[in-house]
Amino acid sequence: MHPFLKGLKKPMRIAFDLDNTLIRDLYPFPLDAQSEKWFLKLLGFEALRKHTIELMQGLQKQGNEIWIYTSSMRDIFYLRLLFRWQGIFLGGVVNLIVHEQHVKMRCTKYPPAFGIDLLIDDARGVEIEARKYDFNMLRVAPEDEDWYVKVIAKIND
Repeated sequence: MHPFLKGLKKPMRIAFDLDNTLIRDLYPFPLDAQSEKWFLKLLGFEALRKHTIELMQGLQKQGNEIWIYTSSMRDIFYLRLLFRWQGIFLGGVVNLIVHEQHVKMRCTKYPPAFGIDLLIDDARGVEIEARKYDFNMLRVAPEDEDWYVKVIAKIND
């Protein structure tokens, strides 16, 4: 467990975006070696950003609930399997379909509708929406190799 994870405050429901946050899209950030195993590639699973698995497992050990909140159309079952293969149990998944069914306001993401305490995302637009709609969000840039340290610092804040 990462030393920064010791002594976290009360458990939170933390959601992570996928594209350019945890999964490569436009930016080729380093990948977690564990998620690049040959059999996972063979099964068609996408590889995760370096430090994702250690961070999420550590957060779960501290009692936090991990969610995925994506504006993509990825299948919920696929996402649960993708993370389960890495030893991460998802508390919930919000994809575009679920978002559109539950959120009636015109915004890309609205974590309070799902009881999410903190959203981790790379998009500047979501950061603007967080200020406009008053929800807790941390923007992590795809090129930031210490992104996971910022996540831990935000949670401990």
